[in-house]
Amino acid sequence: MRLSPAARFKQSVLAREAVEQASAAGFAPERQESGAAATEYELLLAALGEDMRRLKDIQSTEGKIAAKREMIGAYDTHVDATLAAGIDSGKAVQDELLVNMMIWRLDIGDWDRGLDIAEHVLGFGLRLPARFQRTPATLVADLIAETALEAAKIDRDFPLQVLQRADQLTGQFDMPDIVRAKLVKAQAQQLVRIAQAADAEPDDAPAGAPHASRKAALALFQRALQLEPKIGVVKDIERLNSWLNKHPPAAAPAADADEAKE
Repeated sequence: MRLSPAARFKQSVLAREAVEQASAAGFAPERQESGAAATEYELLLAALGEDMRRLKDIQSTEGKIAAKREMIGAYDTHVDATLAAGIDSGKAVQDELLVNMMIWRLDIGDWDRGLDIAEHVLGFGLRLPARFQRTPATLVADLIAETALEAAKIDRDFPLQVLQRADQLTGQFDMPDIVRAKLVKAQAQQLVRIAQAADAEPDDAPAGAPHASRKAALALFQRALQLEPKIGVVKDIERLNSWLNKHPPAAAPAADADEAKE
């Protein structure tokens, strides 16, 4: 669905209007069911329904992701306007389209965009579509954690800042301990990878970085174990304790004589 500039402008104005008409700040009420904004939204939902039917006909996960990458841009105007209106007004409305776009962005690995939408969804208490049994926070944490853990299995990095942001955004929400444990474990694994990269290229890393990263990773592995004893981090904890015992933190360099006099 390719929109003309005029159509994009109209969609943007109506999406913002729907949010700004919300009766309360800080919580997302139901959308209004009449008016131009409601009509435009129903047209977008109809387009999304058609796209989702197309996705059901694709059996390959890789194929579904490729299709979502092609489809997703059609909904960007609505998403942009809705996020901006939420920031400007402190209000939101229930928005199944927006929530689906959060899921799609995470599905295709567009982590920053997905988490930008998640910040709105979680901040205003939007619900997931009825087909989901989990809460939005659980879905976000679990999807990102699982992707990071799978990356580690095949010796690939995953952006630490994405894991940390997901943890920060979902930290106040209730979820199964195993999901939180996976997110914590994924952060620890990436910190170990960062430390190992610093070992290999010591001139490119700050002094003490390998030790600091491993110490932080150890605390996270211990937290993951506390949350879920079967999370599979006991060996990681043993290896880190052994390394840290053999490599105490480097002493701070002594100030030279001239500095000491100042």
